[in-house]
Amino acid sequence: MSVDIEDPRRVLARHGFAPKKAFSQNFLVDKRAVQRIAEATRADASSVVVELGPGAGTLTTALLATGAEVVGVERDRDMAQVLRAELGDEPRFSLVEDDAATVDLTAIATARGRELIVAGNLPYAITGAILRQLSTHRESIVRAVVMVQKEVRDRLLASPGTKAYGAPTVFVQAGYAVEPVFTLAPGAFFPPPKVSSAVIRLERLAVPRAVETPALRETVQAIFASRRKTLRNSLRRIAPEEKIDAALEKTGIDGSDRGETLTVERIAELAEALFA
Repeated sequence: MSVDIEDPRRVLARHGFAPKKAFSQNFLVDKRAVQRIAEATRADASSVVVELGPGAGTLTTALLATGAEVVGVERDRDMAQVLRAELGDEPRFSLVEDDAATVDLTAIATARGRELIVAGNLPYAITGAILRQLSTHRESIVRAVVMVQKEVRDRLLASPGTKAYGAPTVFVQAGYAVEPVFTLAPGAFFPPPKVSSAVIRLERLAVPRAVETPALRETVQAIFASRRKTLRNSLRRIAPEEKIDAALEKTGIDGSDRGETLTVERIAELAEALFA
């Protein structure tokens, strides 16, 4: 795919705007990277792509070139003004002025009668909240291709027993297969962030490894809030001793192990037994 992508610095200058620290704005200026993100979405003319934080419309242009309908979710009123001016005449683009961390993705999918592809160069300050969004609205999202900090990428790809394995790993891997796409140095952005970045693709699993429930959330938080403790000691934060003993016996899990060594499935099994 080849598309004429205008440098976002020129777009911003044309409208008299500059990146805002308050919105964690770092505009991607590497045109090849923009194209690679759009290609990684695997979008086509039958797709509805929700772009989180489209900003100056750089990635939006590449997504539209796939033939997809693109719904931009933008919180910054100045950037919303830019998007209307630059893409207001494009019939396959619509703008939702809302917060990417709280927007109702299921409602967008329902209104269009199709499951969504989500894409975006995520504001790093709210990456955690957006990942929770992807988990919450999983049934409406077939795929997500997003830019995150490289450190976050490593956490989401982590295996049990490794230092990077944690609560975000469990919640995302419960419903999605996580695939690395490529990494980017700070110089690919304007202004350059202080960290390296990475693009990941989340492919929804046909059958989730675990269903996120209040019991699972409590168990995961207890396990990873005290990584150096044994599983039995960690669980004392949320359950009485007799409940812990019964759950460990039922699941066959050794209470002297550390919780971060358990797979997503085993953590879910334990949570269900604890709160049965």
